[in-house]
Amino acid sequence: MTLEIAIVYGILALTIVLFASEWIRLDITALGVILALALTGILTPAEAFSGFGDPLVILIAGLFVVGDALLKTGVAGRAGEKIVELSQGNKVLALVLVVLVVAFLSAFMSSTGAVAILIPVVLSMCKRLSLAPSVIMMPLAFGALMGGMLTLIGTPPNLVVSQALEKASGQEFGFFEFAPFGLVTLMLGVVYLLFVNMGKLRERSELPVIESRLTLEHLVGEYNLQGLIHRICIPENSPLNGMTIAEARLRSQYRVTVLAYRSRDAGQKEIKEVLANTRIIAGDELFVMARSIDVNLLADPGGVELLAWQAEDNVLLSREVGLAEVMLAPDSALIGQTIKDASVRSKSGLSVAAIKRKGAILSDDIFDERLEVGDIILAVGGWDSISRLKGSSGDLLVLHLPEEFESIAPNRNRSTRALMIMTAMVLALTFTSMPAVVVVLLTALAMVLSGCLTMPQAYSSVNWSSVVVIAGMLPMAMALDKTGGMLLVTDYLTGLLQGQSLLVVLTGLFVITSLFSQFISNTATTVLMAPVAIVMANNLGLSEMGLLMTVAIAASTAFATPVASPVNMLVMGPGEYRFVDFLKVGTPLIAIALAVVLVMVPLFYPGSP
Repeated sequence: MTLEIAIVYGILALTIVLFASEWIRLDITALGVILALALTGILTPAEAFSGFGDPLVILIAGLFVVGDALLKTGVAGRAGEKIVELSQGNKVLALVLVVLVVAFLSAFMSSTGAVAILIPVVLSMCKRLSLAPSVIMMPLAFGALMGGMLTLIGTPPNLVVSQALEKASGQEFGFFEFAPFGLVTLMLGVVYLLFVNMGKLRERSELPVIESRLTLEHLVGEYNLQGLIHRICIPENSPLNGMTIAEARLRSQYRVTVLAYRSRDAGQKEIKEVLANTRIIAGDELFVMARSIDVNLLADPGGVELLAWQAEDNVLLSREVGLAEVMLAPDSALIGQTIKDASVRSKSGLSVAAIKRKGAILSDDIFDERLEVGDIILAVGGWDSISRLKGSSGDLLVLHLPEEFESIAPNRNRSTRALMIMTAMVLALTFTSMPAVVVVLLTALAMVLSGCLTMPQAYSSVNWSSVVVIAGMLPMAMALDKTGGMLLVTDYLTGLLQGQSLLVVLTGLFVITSLFSQFISNTATTVLMAPVAIVMANNLGLSEMGLLMTVAIAASTAFATPVASPVNMLVMGPGEYRFVDFLKVGTPLIAIALAVVLVMVPLFYPGSP
């Protein structure tokens, strides 16, 4: 072993430890890989940074834009809501439909986005069916992961192995070439998930049966917010007179949240959403949420005047201000921050009214409460702000919307346009010889030009952390190849598997890849394992396509740990799962995927050592 190989192995080992532990953000670790390879002289600067110009990275960024267009135009959301309509109160059918619908969506868009869209639909369905969310949430996540196995663009590992195949032999995997493996795994997975949950499907949960979506009244009652809404007026001598909402600092100083306001020039009727730069003047009325003791403290020195609540204000206020249950995204920058430091109001236009943590409601003195993974937040604010949050994929993901939202929901008249563009992309990828990266970029551009989303929305839709991770790991594969480190690994594996049957080779490759994918990014795993598969295939006289297909399927089996995939983290809170729950349910599903590979790879890609 040369010094250069030892350096690359050391960088790789440290990278894997940091990926698995997440002591440092994944994208920062990936940037560290690039710098380490350049500073040690293993790669030239041009080689170290070549990942950012790789077609694979551009392709994946484009797919984020396409998927977000489907979200913002309501295409994906409408597909999810069909589950409730078609299940007709049948719990078994509901579980099957959840898995199939999320799998279909994940075949064409980000699995994380698909799961985020369907979580509120599934939670609503669980309430209607008197079904515990834990029964459906894990199948939802696993269905998304299996759906990624269906198409070339379903998950980054498929794109990685296709590119590796093209570089090695000039061939590419077809758009639906993964489908036979994915479909069989999906069908067997559905049967397995039904078997695992059959006992729970027959039980009645303690959740009440709700005939329709939650209303504002339901949410107010569940989070103990009764009596917290007050109407106040700004007198002429008030220190608040002439200040903006941000300058008044009512939330930080008095724990009073301003929900809306009525201008003195509005004829005492119209209620408007309040923004940080809204300036309040004498005679304006504010609708605030706070405990009576805090409102009285605000009023005590003559700061405000308390007004009697008018019956018509309930209707007028609900037209402008609403509630929504949201949760933290798995990689949310808000995790670990206090409500005060998180600045949720300035970022989203919404305020935190209460927190649900492991079933317990936190509504008093939450200003200094640190946000944790799995927290469900009751957000309050203008319907426009809630609508914008519903169409985004940032730090906060919408879980539940009250039925009142339907009357103010934005028009989704561009959904047909988005669906037509998406169909054209699939047809182009399937029946033309155009490079996939060109087709996807054309599709993303068409989504913008057709008004399905704006250019700023397109930029914000890209998960730049994922892009950086991929761009950082591609040079690692190059370094392993350049120094001979890859050859050393493959020679060892070849010697170990020489003379073994094809099934033994496939099993070994599958197990190693799947094991890595339980703890580090499946994309990073595939970037490392794809070259190993190609060299092993050449050394053992096997089909390159067969071993690469094995790597792709194995990399998508992130079932056994909650940290294996963002979709697992998304459902962990709503489903109230523990780490061991994923291990128990996910490990047999990995074995099912392995069995599919062992049966189908020799049939589709015959070869023998």
